Amino acid sequence: MTTLTARWASEAEVSDWDALVAANPAGGDFRLSTAFVAAKRELGVTPRHIVFARENTVESVALVLERSIPATGRLWYIPRGPAVTSVAAFAEHMDALRAFLRAARPGVFHVLMEPPVRDSEGVEVEIAATAPLTAPDLARRPGVHSNNRTVIVPIDKTDDELLMAFNKKTRNMVRRAMKDGVEIKRFEPTEETSGHLHRLMAMAGGGKVDLELRPKRYVEALWRENVARGEGFFLGAEVNGTPAVMSFVSHTGTSGYYEHGGSDRELQSPGMANLMQYEAMRLLRDEGCTTYDMLGVAPTWAKSGEDHPAYTFGQFKLGFGPRVEYIGGWDLQVRQPQSKLWLKIGERGYNKLYQRFTGDISIY
Repeated sequence: MTTLTARWASEAEVSDWDALVAANPAGGDFRLSTAFVAAKRELGVTPRHIVFARENTVESVALVLERSIPATGRLWYIPRGPAVTSVAAFAEHMDALRAFLRAARPGVFHVLMEPPVRDSEGVEVEIAATAPLTAPDLARRPGVHSNNRTVIVPIDKTDDELLMAFNKKTRNMVRRAMKDGVEIKRFEPTEETSGHLHRLMAMAGGGKVDLELRPKRYVEALWRENVARGEGFFLGAEVNGTPAVMSFVSHTGTSGYYEHGGSDRELQSPGMANLMQYEAMRLLRDEGCTTYDMLGVAPTWAKSGEDHPAYTFGQFKLGFGPRVEYIGGWDLQVRQPQSKLWLKIGERGYNKLYQRFTGDISIY
C-alpha cells in the first residue's frame, strides 16, 4: 500500500468541497461544510482546506480553522477531523499531517483536532499500542465542544420502525401530540422566523440553563448558508399563531443534524417537542439521510442539571437513540516551546480576551 500524504486542496477541490466531505470515511458532516466555513468567517477565522490522498486517490479531506496568535504563530483547529473512524486510520493521518507541516512550513505552532473515532470497547488499548498516537508531540484533552458526546439516531427506516426504536416514554409522547392534533410545519427562512428561534433558544430549559449560545451573526449566517444551499430548514409548531417549539435542522451527505432548537414551556403542550424531532427525522430521511445527530448530551457522571447544563436536554435526546462518545481532543505540538506555553497559559488568557471583545463563547 502506498503512503498516505497530505496536501493543500486544489481550487477545483475547494469548489467541489461538500461532495468531498460527503465522501469522507466518517461520512458527511456540516462542521466541515462550505456553509459552516462561511459562518465561521463571521468569527474571524481563516479557512484552510487539506486533502489526504494515496497517490491520486483522495482518502479524506479536512477543514482547518486558522487563527493568527500575536507573537506566537498560527493556531489550527480541525473540527471533526481527521474525518476517519478507526484508530489505525487516525494514526496514519497523523503521520501524513506531521510530514505536511514539516514540508509546507505554514507557520503553525499548534494543531487541535477532534477526530470522529468512537470511544468503543478496546479503543483505549489500541491507542496506547499505536506509536504515532503516543509520540511526545501529541497530547490528549477532553473534547472542546459538548458534541463530543451525542445521540445518533439511525433513520433509514419506515415511519413505524423509526417510532418503535424510541424508548417507551418518547413513543408515548409522540403519540400523545399526534392525538392532540399538534401540527409540525416548516417555517419560511425569514428574519421573523430567525427572531422566533433566537427567542425560543434563550427560553430553553425555562431560560434558567447556561446554554453557551454563539453570537447571533454566526448562528444566522449558518442558517442562511444552509438554506441557500438547500441543506437546512426551520421546523416547529405554533399555538394560536405563536411558535411554541422550533428547530433548525440540516444535512450534509447522508448525515442529518439537529443544529439548534428551543421551546416556550408556557406555550408548548405535552409531546410537542418529541413530535417535532420525529418529523425532523422523517423529513431528513426523505432527503436521503440515514442518521440524525442530536448534537450533545451530558457526560455519564452527570446526574442532574446542577452537575451539567446539558443534562436535562440530554435525557430528552436519549429517549430517541443511543449515546455515542468519541475519543476527544488531541493537541499536536508542532513547535513545542510555543505550544507548551500556549497550553499552560496562552490558550486560557487569549480565550478570555476573545470572549470579552467578541461575545463569543470560545475561539474554537
